[in-house]
Amino acid sequence: MGKLHYSDRSWGNIAKLANDTKAKATALFKYAEDNNIEVLIYETIRTKAQQEANVKSGASQTMKSYHLVGQALDFVPTKGASTIWDGYERADIKKFIAKAKSLGFEWGGDWKGFVDKPHLQNNYKGYGTDTFGNTVSKPQPTPSKPIAGGSIVDYLNSKKIDSSMANRKKLAAKYGIANYTGTAAQNTALLNKLKAGAVPSKPVQSGYKGTSLVDYLKSVKKASDYSSRSKYATQYGIKDYKGSTSQNLQLLKKMRGF
Repeated sequence: MGKLHYSDRSWGNIAKLANDTKAKATALFKYAEDNNIEVLIYETIRTKAQQEANVKSGASQTMKSYHLVGQALDFVPTKGASTIWDGYERADIKKFIAKAKSLGFEWGGDWKGFVDKPHLQNNYKGYGTDTFGNTVSKPQPTPSKPIAGGSIVDYLNSKKIDSSMANRKKLAAKYGIANYTGTAAQNTALLNKLKAGAVPSKPVQSGYKGTSLVDYLKSVKKASDYSSRSKYATQYGIKDYKGSTSQNLQLLKKMRGF
């Protein structure tokens, strides 16, 4: 009962939503706290630039996202500080989803084709019909500069994080920025995600529960040959990949989001 590990962050994201959606999300997260259902509401409103990046990376399939107008939230089951990306079948999470539906949210896990289990949206009276104050919501504009200004290299250096091109490529891959080449737009998107405390891009959902990296990759329709696994290892910060059992298990956990 009471405050969860990610309560402050979740409440901060809820506060960004449009009026009716915020009221419903408030009731939903209070239900989670009252029933000790561990979740993180890791994203609510998005800018046009963020949505464009999500579409490009395959994390989203539309530029008419309800996130753009403050009528959607994304959540992930947690256990303490850990995010549990394959935890949507947990009994308590099913109760959380049922509560969301009773409040008027549509769950992306019910969708056909592009299934989006983290996603809850408030259709309200239609797209862009919810309000901020007395103003009808509208898509958030592309920011003209990074949040609070600055460069990605300066930001990483200030946090004592490797700012080399190689490491920025790894970070970009983790945060869903595809084909990173260091362009101004990519650097802005990455900087904004890092400053906002964004959760790295969601692992691909899979019904496979075993411990074979190759079988997992096949289950999510990713290449499983040694060369591809070496590339994945580099993206996830595993050095000198040789395909050992311990390295494969480590990579499997990282790709699943553990």
